[in-house]
Amino acid sequence: MKQLSRTLLALSIFAAGNAFAVDPPVTPTKAGSGTINFTGSINNDACSVEGIGLNKTISINMGEVSIKDMGTATAPKGNGTLSAENFDMKISCNAGTKVAMIFEPTKGAGSGIVTGTKVLKLIDGLGAAKNIGIALLDANGALIDLSSPTTAKIENTLQDSNTTLKFSAAYVTTIDAASAVAGRGDATLPFTLQYE
Repeated sequence: MKQLSRTLLALSIFAAGNAFAVDPPVTPTKAGSGTINFTGSINNDACSVEGIGLNKTISINMGEVSIKDMGTATAPKGNGTLSAENFDMKISCNAGTKVAMIFEPTKGAGSGIVTGTKVLKLIDGLGAAKNIGIALLDANGALIDLSSPTTAKIENTLQDSNTTLKFSAAYVTTIDAASAVAGRGDATLPFTLQYE
């Protein structure tokens, strides 16, 4: 019995000694730290515009037009020349949706309105044309009044999930044509789609 007790005692001391001899946990060395920031937004767009490009933009080539061929801010068709005739905006929504496109020339990056008119102002800068604007016309050729959100609104009820809104645009003189100066004719017109 003494032999067995000594053996158990020796094993107990050996086990206890090994328990104390365990290496301490290794603490990792930091090599650097930082933070990840996620940014973005979630929307519930019920409608979309087909062919819209990067940053939700649509590009319309107005071409090169002579001042003598331009209409005026009140009579944009002038000699019958439209700079961008019948460009389409294809809109996709749920069937039966009543959708409105509202043009907002004075918001964000919009180039604004020519004072006292209903037409879009050209972007000022070196080489820009002077005393010229852009008239936007609806599918019937009527001038769209861009001077306020209530008049710069096109409404349509979709019979199926798609519709096409047709527009035309024309460079126009905004005062006497003799005072117009040729140059770059760029402009920006933000829009918003609203639906019911």
